[in-house]
Amino acid sequence: MDRAQDNGSFFDKLSGLLHQPLTILILITGVLVAYLLKVQIKIGVPYWDVFNYLNNALHFANMGSNGVVNHLPPMIPVVTSLVFRMGYVSVDVIFIISGLIFILGVIGLYLLLKERFNPTKSLAGSLIFISLPVVMAWAVSGGIDLPGVVFSIWALYFLVIGLKKDSKFLFLVLPLLVVSLLTRYTAGLIVIPMIFYILANLNQVKEILHIKKVILGILIELGVLLAIFTYFILQLDTSALFGLFFDVVTSSSSGVEDVAYNSNFLYFLQNSLNYISLGPVQGTYRQLLNPSEGIPSILAYIIGIISVIGISSYIYRVLSTEKEDDISRANLANLGKIIVILVLFTGLVLSFYNKSLILSEILLLVLVYLLYRFMARGKFEMDSKLALDLMFISWFGAYFIFHGILPFKVDRYFITMAPAFTYFIILGLSQFIGELKPRIKGLNSKSGWVYLMVALICLSSATATYIGHTPQKTFTVDISNASEWIKGYDPSYSSKVIGSDYPNAVTWYLHQDTTGAYLKNYNNTVEFANYLHENGVYYYFDSNKSHPNLKGYRIIKTFGVVAIYEKTTP
Repeated sequence: MDRAQDNGSFFDKLSGLLHQPLTILILITGVLVAYLLKVQIKIGVPYWDVFNYLNNALHFANMGSNGVVNHLPPMIPVVTSLVFRMGYVSVDVIFIISGLIFILGVIGLYLLLKERFNPTKSLAGSLIFISLPVVMAWAVSGGIDLPGVVFSIWALYFLVIGLKKDSKFLFLVLPLLVVSLLTRYTAGLIVIPMIFYILANLNQVKEILHIKKVILGILIELGVLLAIFTYFILQLDTSALFGLFFDVVTSSSSGVEDVAYNSNFLYFLQNSLNYISLGPVQGTYRQLLNPSEGIPSILAYIIGIISVIGISSYIYRVLSTEKEDDISRANLANLGKIIVILVLFTGLVLSFYNKSLILSEILLLVLVYLLYRFMARGKFEMDSKLALDLMFISWFGAYFIFHGILPFKVDRYFITMAPAFTYFIILGLSQFIGELKPRIKGLNSKSGWVYLMVALICLSSATATYIGHTPQKTFTVDISNASEWIKGYDPSYSSKVIGSDYPNAVTWYLHQDTTGAYLKNYNNTVEFANYLHENGVYYYFDSNKSHPNLKGYRIIKTFGVVAIYEKTTP
């Protein structure tokens, strides 16, 4: 009898646990990540930079210095190298690490959203975030875009609860900020929403600063973290990083011949529907990684329209909260505020189109801060929500400005804006449903199910699209097979010069430096063949589908789209 009661109690607890939104979110995310990992491991590395991180990881693990790229952020390679040191050296390691970090990020986003919305809306928002094509496609790719965002999410979350609830959480903000910077350098832009949120909560900041232990602790922590950050930076070749930053700040167009060159300032805004949902189900893997090359689904239009209507309604509600008496007594003051905001906004637009990055970011920060000061009502709950809304506006705006001005644009850069983008989708949806509640009988009691239904439709659509777009493998698997084959074909391959148009991949698989050789950089195949000869290339790995005839070389083996050339003339 007691045993039966214990079993009943266990199942009751389990049932209660499953009703917790965070538990449901972790289960869904865990299952999805497991599936994504299965697919990613099967199809291989999706893009160039992942092999650079893998080669750098070998370097940090003291397993070789072939193909090291010193200017890349070190965090993901360092973490990957720890697993390599344990004896498991595989591309799968970086996929698994990405997946674990992604799960951590989804949890962090849920907790951050819950500071503004109820648990059900926060769950829906987190599922919508997962469903964004550009997020799902890159979730376990081994790239640094999502990990950089993940640590930024947690840094912001601890800042928010540190100022609102317990100042002890503020000790975690600086370490996470440094970690996010070392994961992806541009994650440093998260200081824009951080500075805004601190300014919007100056009263709490003043109270906290009266606690001497907090001040002393943060100062010590800051000194240690600056030392660690400086150490890492000194180990890196930051010339390329500073060169890119200089190009953006000075409006240089030195990368005009780069395939990713794009001067469209509104590129990410114009493709925003593609980032919500792609259609149809069948398509290419390239469209999955680069949603701008696909077409938005009907679901994207529906979500987009509802969000715009909801946010418009929300803005109207916020602006019309003043009592008529207050408005009539303060017409002149309100007019002055409107003029200031319009002048700042005009200055922001002009500086943005004039590629003045630093000025644009400063104007953005001033604009959102003054908006908060002008719109704050002195009511804690209302002002707290407003501060979070404007914090997310500054988050989206900071990265939108940077990547808009940046002369290189690829869709994965939108990942830096994805959490803020999701925030406004759920805000718009929440306001839209809120407006319908008085008009539709029973909606108030069932609105939670509406949010979950929308989120699950988005997740189902994204998963179906992912399945429809995902190939059996990518060409990097062919490079892996080709590399394994050459080891058996020529055991002394390591004594010969090897070239490739995907050198970092061949370097990883063969564990030796590979000469970069790109046919597109030459006028014809004769010039290209001469380059190979001049550099003593004995084997050449070509990853193009159309393999040209190269004078003095013959194709000895093909693997899918990859062909191996061998030198035939002295």
